[in-house]
Order: sequence, then C-alpha cells, then structure tokens
Amino acid sequence: MAERYLADDAATEALGEALAQVTPPGGTWLLRGELGAGKTTWTRGFLRGLGGDPEEVASPTYAVLHRYDLPEGRLFHLDLYRPGPEGAWALGLEETIGPGDRLVVEWAGQDGPWPTDWVAELVLVPEGEGRRAEWTYPDGSSGR
Repeated sequence: MAERYLADDAATEALGEALAQVTPPGGTWLLRGELGAGKTTWTRGFLRGLGGDPEEVASPTYAVLHRYDLPEGRLFHLDLYRPGPEGAWALGLEETIGPGDRLVVEWAGQDGPWPTDWVAELVLVPEGEGRRAEWTYPDGSSGR
C-alpha cells in the first residue's frame, strides 16, 4: 500500500493525475471516503491525466453516472451512494463499458462485477487541514 498526505485540493487533483498515468485501458478505481473526503476532486485530476477536461467533472451523487469522452476511450464516473453496490449493474453498465474505457466508482463495495481484472483501491481520510490518501494496485503493490 502507498500513502501520501494531501495538503489541499490541488494536491488531491495532482495525485489523481499521476495515478491516471499508470491506469491501463479497462482499469477501475474504487474510491472510499466519507462525504467531502475528496473523491470527486481526485477524479478531476484523474480525468486531466487522461487528457480530459477536469472542469467537466461534477459529483455523480444525484445523476449516479457521468461519462467523459477522452482522446482514447471514455471515463465513466459512478457514484453508488444512493443505489448501493449492486445498483450499477441494474443500469446495464457492464454492457456499456468498452475495453478502452476506464471506470472510477465512488462508494464502491468490494465486489463488482467490475469490467476487468485491473481494479485498484483508493481511500481518502480527512487529516488536519488536508487528507491522507492510501492506495493499492490490483496486485496489492503500491506501484513503486
């Protein structure tokens, strides 16, 4: 597991941008953290790291799902707070996501079914004026 203290939103976005660079097409990130922990902020940086426009990112809490077109593939940003972990699949999401797309899931449970085997996890916890991020890649490594 890797971890880093993130002093502000800019640092949170920078981590998202950096982790986007190591996420393969088809990759999924499961985001955990209480309300206001920075999950959507991290996703803005993640989208920027994939060549998308971070200004487009909004919390999907009420819409449940946002889709962002990228230079290569799409980013699906899903929030399972209201529908629960199984709610995504009632949307037919597994039939929509292609092999070149990436998925970011807020309030995710452990089990998918996720579209590929590349599933990483990120936990954001408020700490002082900022937040602590802890993440693991599918093989359990920190990616160092």
